[in-house]
Amino acid sequence: MITLSKKAEEFLAEVRPAVVGTRRKDDTVQMNPIWYEYRDGYLWLNSWRTSDWLRHVERDGKVTLHMLDHSDLGRWAQVQGRWVESSDEHGAEHADALSMRYEGKPYDYTYNPRPRVRIQIEPVRITGPFSR
Repeated sequence: MITLSKKAEEFLAEVRPAVVGTRRKDDTVQMNPIWYEYRDGYLWLNSWRTSDWLRHVERDGKVTLHMLDHSDLGRWAQVQGRWVESSDEHGAEHADALSMRYEGKPYDYTYNPRPRVRIQIEPVRITGPFSR
C-alpha cells in the first residue's frame, strides 16, 4: 500500500463524485460516475452484483478513479487501485452511508432496487497536484 500525502488524503476525504475506469474484455475502457469514500487507507465504492464495471474490477483486479474539483480544475487526483474485495454482506449499509455523505438521506432503492455490493480498493499510485 502506498502512503498518501496529507494533502492527498484531505482531497480524497472531500465529498465529490468520481469517475471509475475499468477495462472491458476487448481492452476498451468503461467509465462510470460513482460515489466513494476514503477511509482507513482504502477507497470504498458501491455497486450491484451484475454491474459491468464491478465484473471488470473483479476479473482484472485493477481500477482507476478520477476525482475533480469542479470549482477549481487545477485540483484533481487520479488514483490507480487494486481490488481487495467485494462484500454483499455490508453493501446496503454502505450504500446508505454514501447516500448520507452525498445527499443527506438514506439510499433511494426506487432509483436502483438491486442489492448493493461494497467494494474495497487499495490505492497503489496517485497522480495530480496532491501526489507530491
